Amino acid sequence: MQTLLQDLRYSLRMLAKNPGFTTVALLTLALGIGANTAIFSVVNSVLLRPLPYRQPEKLLLLAESRSQGDAAFQDSSYPDYGDWNRQQQSFESLAGYIGDGFTFAGSGEPEVLLGARVTANFFATLGIKPALGRDFVSGEDRPSGGAHVVILSHEFWQQRFGSNPGVIGQAIRLDGDSYSVIGVLPHDFEFAPTNSPPVWVPLSPPPDMATRRNLRWMHVIGRLKPGVPLTQALAEMQAINARLALAYPQENGAIHVVARTLREQIVGEVRPLLLVLLAAVGLVLLIACANVAHLLLARSAVRRREIAIRMALGAGRSALLKQFLTESLLLAFVGGALGLLSALWGVKLMVAAVPKPELEGMPYLGSVRTDPTVLAFAFLVAVTAGILFGLAPALEISRTDVNQSLKDESRGSAGSATSRLRDGLVVAEMAFALVLVLGAGLLLKSVNALLHQDPGFRADNLLTFQIDLPQSSYKDDPAAVAFEQRFSERLRSLPGVQGVATVSKLPLTGNGNTIRFVVEGRPTAQGHEDESNICTVTAGYFDVMKIPLTKGRLLAPTDKADAPQAILVNQAFAKRYFSGGDPVGKRVRFTFSASQPFREIIGVVGDENADQLGSVMLPILYTPFLQEPGSGFDYVVRAAGKPENLITPIRRALQDEDAALPMIEPQTMEQVIAQSRAVFLRRYPSYLISSFAALAVVLALVGLYGLISFSVAQRAREIGIRMTVGAQSRDVLRLVLGHAIRLALLGVVAGVAVALAAVHLISSLLFGVSPADPAVFAAVGVLFTGVALVASYVPARRATKVDPLVALRCE
Repeated sequence: MQTLLQDLRYSLRMLAKNPGFTTVALLTLALGIGANTAIFSVVNSVLLRPLPYRQPEKLLLLAESRSQGDAAFQDSSYPDYGDWNRQQQSFESLAGYIGDGFTFAGSGEPEVLLGARVTANFFATLGIKPALGRDFVSGEDRPSGGAHVVILSHEFWQQRFGSNPGVIGQAIRLDGDSYSVIGVLPHDFEFAPTNSPPVWVPLSPPPDMATRRNLRWMHVIGRLKPGVPLTQALAEMQAINARLALAYPQENGAIHVVARTLREQIVGEVRPLLLVLLAAVGLVLLIACANVAHLLLARSAVRRREIAIRMALGAGRSALLKQFLTESLLLAFVGGALGLLSALWGVKLMVAAVPKPELEGMPYLGSVRTDPTVLAFAFLVAVTAGILFGLAPALEISRTDVNQSLKDESRGSAGSATSRLRDGLVVAEMAFALVLVLGAGLLLKSVNALLHQDPGFRADNLLTFQIDLPQSSYKDDPAAVAFEQRFSERLRSLPGVQGVATVSKLPLTGNGNTIRFVVEGRPTAQGHEDESNICTVTAGYFDVMKIPLTKGRLLAPTDKADAPQAILVNQAFAKRYFSGGDPVGKRVRFTFSASQPFREIIGVVGDENADQLGSVMLPILYTPFLQEPGSGFDYVVRAAGKPENLITPIRRALQDEDAALPMIEPQTMEQVIAQSRAVFLRRYPSYLISSFAALAVVLALVGLYGLISFSVAQRAREIGIRMTVGAQSRDVLRLVLGHAIRLALLGVVAGVAVALAAVHLISSLLFGVSPADPAVFAAVGVLFTGVALVASYVPARRATKVDPLVALRCE
């Protein structure tokens, strides 16, 4: 311990004696360790930290799909859920839930809350007990007669009720109805699949949703019994499903049960992104270590005489090795402490860059914190970094020849082995930096290709918002139709409005609803009918969205409830179900009810992307709003100028129409696209990796600049002799730049080789770009070589200014 304290005191004196070197080294390490710690903090919260439920590994999501693979829609029907509960033996319990919007009438203007409806055993299945009050009880979720009770999230309770425990028993108004508060959830409760809602009410489906077996709309979560493996539970569910298929061939004949863990459902798409970011930031740390190692090698070369004298006076090699490693670890720990502070700031920036819709679906990002796991990681990174960058100078010291060092010291030679090691470190820095730049280039090109995808409609000058009509005020379809027509007329009269329409599901926000159908005159096996996306739109929708009509006619105001049933289809529908032929005049019938009439296809319109940018255009059926009205829909408003300028006038018009209705999520269509999951999963890593790449390039070029500068200083005598015997300035410039160019080219070649071997790691994040895109590789290689040449030009130019007489006299 006494020896260690002596080494620490000596290391502190040496670091304080060289403030420039110490500052650069600490900043380099703080950036490298801080970036790694920030990314790991997110990885820890998302991938490593257990979900905040009892035995979360036993929680599964169950769904029904028409394919044996993973479910395209994580939904099940309520009757099937009831049969599962009665017949299964593998689960402690099965619970249902679904997200829903509520209009909350508080003290101010009405506000829409994205809440959830759950079965009475939902929280018990998760293993969660309310922190205040009680849970739902059996019977409060019975169909068409559930109790009007509500459980609040802890945050909502704090914000709206001032953490008042007396809230239990109070009444709040949701959708115009009174709900009694019975409980408050724990402060750390999160449930990402439903965006961690502020209010939870019993799932009490109306008769139609409770009895229609082919209407799949609810999510099911189950808790496995102790000792029951997933394979056994899934086999049992498939057996139950087979019995249901025999009993209900029309509804379940082509259905399969699929399952995934709750964690996989939450983080499935995010996991590859985070692992790529962790790998990228790891390269930054390696570059930082190489940079500091290079600095230490240069510093040890300057201290060769000191080291030789200490060894001549009896200092052992092991003592010197320990001294240098102590110095490097001290640097690492101080740099790690600074990095930990910068990581706290970095995490906030990372979370702030996540679009709101994505952040609502990943609430665990809001609770990223520096827990013992993160501290242990930062400590491990600091120790590893200290050993990595301290190893090179320590090994160089172990090879020191005392007599030769004392003789060579007057010449300032650092030795060819040390020079090769420094060259190798710079080549490694440049190679790793090139890998990051190539990754950033591929991702940026991918984002650009994605954003230039044609969604099938014109997204410019388009404002969108949602309206949700409460059943208490709009009790039937005629009331909803009357509201839509009155309010649309108000909007059309506003200055700057060129067109108004509604749609049941906004494009680029998910697949939406699907429906099974049969084509008249085409035999179809029972339960194996065709299936398509379905949207309900008002007559002006296609004009507002600028979706072209290719055949037939568009919907008209005359397509009312008492008119013949009419539908439009898109080109993808015609191609898939009519082999590209003309479907106009053909008739289809929805099969969810035997009483459904045949509907005539009156026209074909261009494809619009219902799912995400870059996804395949899906078949879509369009039904007229006047024939299939609903209580919740999206407005699309075409503006003459900036669409955001219409938000305030539209909000005032809505207040004039119905003061109890809020304008939900007003945003431009360009904002919808920018915040979509497809864009987020590519844009977010491209920005972060570009930032890491910029940092890596700066570190690599600083390393190259330092190497060339140090080389020029060490070779001053050689350069002086060359100039004395006739070398010109251009010869010296060529000599020094030649060394830099060789290192740059070696770094480029090595970086390209590493990138080609590792680029498959980001292939899942790319769109419209080959992982080995030659244009990106060529551009980055040329750019990197050119920038490296510019970085080394200054010290090379300085070498041409060496005065031979001064250089020789100093030697």
